[in-house]
Amino acid sequence: MIKAIIESKAIPEYGIRDIINYRAIDWSESEDFFYLTNIPSKFEPYFVQPNYYCVGMITTGSLKISISGQVHSLTTNSLMIYRPGQTFKVVSIAEKTQGTFILFTKKFLEYLNENIFSVRNKSFLSNGISSMIELTQQDSSRVSALFQEIFYLLQSLSKTNWELIARNLTSALLYETDNLLGPYTRQGNVTSTEGDNLASAFNNLVMKYFKTSRSLTFYATKLGITTSTLYVEIKKKLGESPSALIAHRVISEASYLITHTSRTFSEIGYLLNFTDPFTFSKYFKKHTGLSPKQYRKQLISQ
Repeated sequence: MIKAIIESKAIPEYGIRDIINYRAIDWSESEDFFYLTNIPSKFEPYFVQPNYYCVGMITTGSLKISISGQVHSLTTNSLMIYRPGQTFKVVSIAEKTQGTFILFTKKFLEYLNENIFSVRNKSFLSNGISSMIELTQQDSSRVSALFQEIFYLLQSLSKTNWELIARNLTSALLYETDNLLGPYTRQGNVTSTEGDNLASAFNNLVMKYFKTSRSLTFYATKLGITTSTLYVEIKKKLGESPSALIAHRVISEASYLITHTSRTFSEIGYLLNFTDPFTFSKYFKKHTGLSPKQYRKQLISQ
């Protein structure tokens, strides 16, 4: 039993259908493509690892998200991009937040002989490009207008050949967005600074070891730096302390196991390297305001 728990998957791979089901969205057109303007206020309380791309921006309201351990607060000039293999979690969202977001798998576009992945070796969708690009007001308006035009056409399509036409419209949207973003991706939005490298290395270590260590000394030693340097650099780059980021990851995993498995709280605490159920319950309540039992009961009653 214990071995099975330890070998459990740390972060669930998430597909477009998973989002649609969890957020109770009426959508049956495709498993590999989805777009939206009204952002649901219900969101997953744990980290997921998408197997799709997401590109979009908000037009009203507010949205705070964590992408691969870095927390971003979107403004109306922010273009957000996340990619397969990154970890993602909505931190908070204001009610009635609106925007333009498109979600698609690589497979969705690869049905086209020529697509952004086959034609362009490097694009704003490539790994290494920032997940958040801050646009000028003028460029933000241009990108937003482009999304709205494509969305209008998508809403006007008949059922006949819907997916084929949607692929071509999405492809056109991505090409044109990539053209507009050229100056940004060439001028400093490539994540290659020492601070970025340290933040990435720290996040990778947390993903690997959060179940066995919550000690800053452990992570600082792995990185070959002092705990003071770790604190200062991570706080500066990611906006939160290393301890807070480790706690977020532990709580996210605990929340997932509490709500998506029938494991006992003792088993979950053991998996996350707590000495006893009481210590795990106290830690969980400190960060969520609820005991594990209360948290599971609350989710069941919803």
